[in-house]
Amino acid sequence: MNRATTLSSLTASLAAVAGTLAAAPAPARADTQAAAITVDSTEDAVDADTSDGVCRTSAGTCTLRAAVMTANARPGSTIELPAGHYRLSIPPDPRYLNTRTADPTTGDLNVTAPTTLRGAGARETVIDADHVDRVFRMGADTSLSDLTITGGEAKQREVRLTDPGGGGIANSKNMTLRRVAVTGNTAGYGGGIFNIPDSHLTLIESTVSDNTAGEAGGIRFDDSGTVLNSTIADNHVTDDWDRPGSLSGYGGGIDIRGTGLVDIRNSTITGNTSTDGGGGINIAPAYLDSLPSSVTDIVDLPLGHLALHNTIIAANTVGRASGDCKRAFAAIESLGGNLDSGDSCGLTAEGDLPRRDARLGPLADHGGPTDTVALLPDSPARDAASDCPSTDQRGVTRPQGPACDTGAFEYQP
Repeated sequence: MNRATTLSSLTASLAAVAGTLAAAPAPARADTQAAAITVDSTEDAVDADTSDGVCRTSAGTCTLRAAVMTANARPGSTIELPAGHYRLSIPPDPRYLNTRTADPTTGDLNVTAPTTLRGAGARETVIDADHVDRVFRMGADTSLSDLTITGGEAKQREVRLTDPGGGGIANSKNMTLRRVAVTGNTAGYGGGIFNIPDSHLTLIESTVSDNTAGEAGGIRFDDSGTVLNSTIADNHVTDDWDRPGSLSGYGGGIDIRGTGLVDIRNSTITGNTSTDGGGGINIAPAYLDSLPSSVTDIVDLPLGHLALHNTIIAANTVGRASGDCKRAFAAIESLGGNLDSGDSCGLTAEGDLPRRDARLGPLADHGGPTDTVALLPDSPARDAASDCPSTDQRGVTRPQGPACDTGAFEYQP
């Protein structure tokens, strides 16, 4: 096989896979005049009449599920979610388990129109799927802030192209999460969040932690994404899933399978585990890492693109061995100020710190809306960054010393 033939074959395979996965509903036209919908009950019940534009169950209350159903009929709505524990209790309809059919009355919360959802704080507003289904399926542009997403479980245990994955959230459009915790969710792939082709996730001042999957323990990107001032920690990829061959084992924290740019800045990726590769980050578009090694040796095209700036990728493992990054047919671009506890991320830019012990504490409540990983006093990440945001993930002013600290946490002397 010559180089031109190999390139043509790879490109065709990538396009075929992306085309198969990308089928998703188009976003509805936003109506900027839509009024806010305020939830007043933590029960799980459907809207009695979606045609009247009013969030009201048969009991006369406005539940989260009823609010989502109302917002789907009123594009551009904002859902206000007061402090409380909102537990989903209606199991999914078995007829739709392995399809992309959205059934808003059962199982996960299906968002089909542009919607903004605002909680009272990630420690105060909790949306819990209680393992009956995933939490959200996003079929339109959405913005979520100040809440926790937990208890989601994508029920399918095997590979199905019709299943969007994602234990916490399955996203097919443009989604922004700000001051959100995505924790304690499970799926075959994308334990916390799964983003299909033609989608974009923007993660700001948020934490994705303690999620589990057969691939992509924390976040799966099949297209582009932005991670800023956020923590990806203690997510796990296990072999407890029916996922054959190269479809399993990769990306404990983040797994990137698309060709769009994933840009990670001022973030901390630590304590994540996988079984085959990329304990912290794995990047290999469209499973091209499954090609024979002879093909990999002939052509190593940078079809995928990951950019890192002022970010810690440390103390991630593959099995019992250390392993922060793994790439195939992809480029990891360092913009400087990054720290890698090994040398697998290929950090060579000015200010980079490869092969360093990051000296990090455990994921915990250090103030601020979501849990973070603190720098210990002797961490080499202190004063190691430049061109950083004005605050850290908790809202603490940067810098606290002569320069900003690398990662999502700014050390306070």
